[in-house]
Amino acid sequence: MSIDRSLPELPIRETLRGKHVLVTGFTGFLGKVLVAMLLERVPEIGRITLLARGKKTQPAAARVRHLFERSPGLRNLRDRHGDRLGELLASRVDVVAGDVRDPLCGIDPRVVDRLGASLDCVIHVAGLTDFEPDPVEGIAVNVRGALHAADLAARTRGRRLLHVSTSFVAGNVSGHVPETLEPGLSANGTRFSPRDELASMESLCDATSRRFPDAVEAKKARIERGTLRAQALGWPNLYTYTKALAEHLVAMRGDVETTFVRPAIVECARELPFAGWNEGVNTSGPLVWLVGTVHRRMPFAEDHCFDVVPVDSVARGTILALAELLRGEQARVYQLASGDTNRFTFGRAVDLTSLVRRREYARSDDPFERLVLRHLDSVVHDRGADEDPWLPAAKKLTRGVRDLFSSFKAEHHLPTSVRERWGAEITKFAQKQAKEWGSASRTIGQVAEMLRMYQPFVFDNDLELDTSHVRRATERLGPEERALFGWDLASLDWRDYWMNVHVPGLDKWSLPILRGERIPDDPIFALGTELPELTAASHDRTEPRRVRAHGTTDEASPEASPDAE
Repeated sequence: MSIDRSLPELPIRETLRGKHVLVTGFTGFLGKVLVAMLLERVPEIGRITLLARGKKTQPAAARVRHLFERSPGLRNLRDRHGDRLGELLASRVDVVAGDVRDPLCGIDPRVVDRLGASLDCVIHVAGLTDFEPDPVEGIAVNVRGALHAADLAARTRGRRLLHVSTSFVAGNVSGHVPETLEPGLSANGTRFSPRDELASMESLCDATSRRFPDAVEAKKARIERGTLRAQALGWPNLYTYTKALAEHLVAMRGDVETTFVRPAIVECARELPFAGWNEGVNTSGPLVWLVGTVHRRMPFAEDHCFDVVPVDSVARGTILALAELLRGEQARVYQLASGDTNRFTFGRAVDLTSLVRRREYARSDDPFERLVLRHLDSVVHDRGADEDPWLPAAKKLTRGVRDLFSSFKAEHHLPTSVRERWGAEITKFAQKQAKEWGSASRTIGQVAEMLRMYQPFVFDNDLELDTSHVRRATERLGPEERALFGWDLASLDWRDYWMNVHVPGLDKWSLPILRGERIPDDPIFALGTELPELTAASHDRTEPRRVRAHGTTDEASPEASPDAE
């Protein structure tokens, strides 16, 4: 990258020295990496307050502490600081209980007053990432949640809000997408009132709920009607609609300084917390899974941009935007994408995934994988998932085989002599096969549904997202900080990343979820302290309490939850 020497330098660490930020969505994929990067690479930062929801059996601070002790996404902090990690967190991190669905993010107003005296910026990462949520929940989290974060920011000394959105608020378009935001102009160019749109969607949801007394039917109807409304304005689904509506409404406010960070497809880490880490099932998961099956016609547009961005690169870009916001030098929008400087396509992704699978199958002990799957080449199909007959047929076939094994009864299907000698073993085998074929049927159904939802992004539209603002911010960095925080997508070797980092990462951290398996936490690491929790009765700098030597109280392990904190 050529460096524009006319730009004033952007010193990240000096800008963040002594600053106090509040982060929502810490328990999510990006939130963990962002906070870990701030703690590891910006030791000068003053304070990070983490908003988290408490549970009946687990207060908010205990839930956050559990993540620092057990989450693979925070492993780098544990490895680097060891026994000193508890002391570091106690001096730099505190927790406040709340929920973005509630006014002021559910924080007690007395606590808000105390936070407001020292808080320099609210970093709003929390969001509902389901592509087809119940619009009641989508509005509550993605739209009202963003407005509540802005209300909170408006009551702080900094009056600044960094809002993490998505690049796909661009909607159903192809071609160059500039880093712009014009409130009241929809994705397809329709003029609308964001305030009236929010009120109309909430009225639509209320009316639909009254019409359908059955909760399941009411939810289905809300999703169908809400999706039609989103598509009428040029957004493919309720996720992009709610994220876009939040942007429009927040941008109309005059009481906070706001910048919008729009990541593209956030995927496996490049280096932090470690190469390949992922959480949940993201867009590339179904692609990688399909290439490992007998299905070889992929419902993707071969030449369209597959705009993948490693999660730690997104954290870098977010910190760049934060630094410029704190200095009053921010752009309104920062798009974090790879396509404009280092284009990666769906066709190449399929080819590289196939190479990984063939390499694995060559070493497999399974004769079918070694002798058959190894020699099958995946190709990109010329039609979308909605016209691909294979997955529905495969789901029907596997469900039929499951039902066949499930219906097996030794006393009905085996001769007496066979039943007496081998009945127990055959019954056990049939039960095992029923379970495995049932699991396969569910996985195929999940993947088919995901591909249908992803079709606007993997087949219909081909976006080239402009990333000038984050690249310009990178040009302002000195050499040392450019290595730590600079936008680094132009240097990404897609072959190495995809084959040696990304696909192995998905195999370990994401694809087991499709099979109904649970991703285990890391072994327990004892912090030795409880994180301070801000309450109406506490002081901002409460001294940490010591806990038992083995590190934790008897709290329950937190369950996986959406990034709606």
